[in-house]
Amino acid sequence: MMSVRPDVLPQPTLDELTKLQDSVAPFETEIAVQQIESELGGPLGQCFTSISEEPVAAASLAQVYLATLNDGKDTRVAVKVQRPDVLSTVSKDLYVLRRAAEVFQGLIERFAPQQRTDYVALLNEWSIGFYTELDFKNEARNQKTLRQDMLDNGITGLTVPRVFDDLCTRRILVSEWMDGVKLSECSDEEIAKGTDVAQEAFLTQLFETGFFHADPHPGNMLRLDKPTED
Repeated sequence: MMSVRPDVLPQPTLDELTKLQDSVAPFETEIAVQQIESELGGPLGQCFTSISEEPVAAASLAQVYLATLNDGKDTRVAVKVQRPDVLSTVSKDLYVLRRAAEVFQGLIERFAPQQRTDYVALLNEWSIGFYTELDFKNEARNQKTLRQDMLDNGITGLTVPRVFDDLCTRRILVSEWMDGVKLSECSDEEIAKGTDVAQEAFLTQLFETGFFHADPHPGNMLRLDKPTED
């Protein structure tokens, strides 16, 4: 999220953070396939007729492949695969951060007792959110909720990809494939055309449903090549 905050961070830092959106060095596809098969409990061909040789995007927590379902229709889907050992890595990092927060909290209480912020509690709350983000079944539920909210409120001109529940696990998320261009690669004129509907969608999320997309960076938003059936 900080990668789209030029009001907070300098441009060189933003440039580095932007790479975490979808341009992180990927892990091997062979490992990804093994993880997919392990999570879904069977060979890849049981669920998919094809999968891209390389990921189409790789972010800090997972990478995404283009695949076709073994459903007789060759439905194209995005298969999001969590990075191996990411849970262990995150846990170690959070442990170090919490110990640092405890030391910092002690210094604050000793030298600046007027400061009432509980930094350890803040880190604990942030950690809960981080662990929740590693559960792709929770992400699938959120995606379905947001999609239905937009439909129920008559928001047109945008769509949220469908989720294939039977193929989603804690470490695998399978959703409808969308052909499009990242907003960061669109012209000002193209972005201007979508501003009104985007504004309506986010205001509806914030003030009507209370359930909103909290990470709207260019890696998560596309200008579609053509309208969907929705």
